[in-house]
Amino acid sequence: MTFDYLRPVFITFIIVLLIFLLIVILQKGKCKLINGFSVISVSIICLLVSAINLWQIGIIADELGLGGDAVSSYMFLVIVGLSILNPIIYTFRK
Repeated sequence: MTFDYLRPVFITFIIVLLIFLLIVILQKGKCKLINGFSVISVSIICLLVSAINLWQIGIIADELGLGGDAVSSYMFLVIVGLSILNPIIYTFRK
């Protein structure tokens, strides 16, 4: 497909959010690797950049008369889920 060049961006954000999820789940007691501000800010940044990328894919697909990229849409939904899940889990772990 035409939009394969944006998939590494989505994959990188998924990996970053999964790493944050693992750190939040496995973090114990006084060992503070991350704090609430970092979890929320990374989640928001990943979500916003992914949304802008998906928006641009839609604009380019419309201008070129192509179909959208279903895989990128699913990756965006995974990013949305992880971006919502990370702060919630961090809050309940406290």
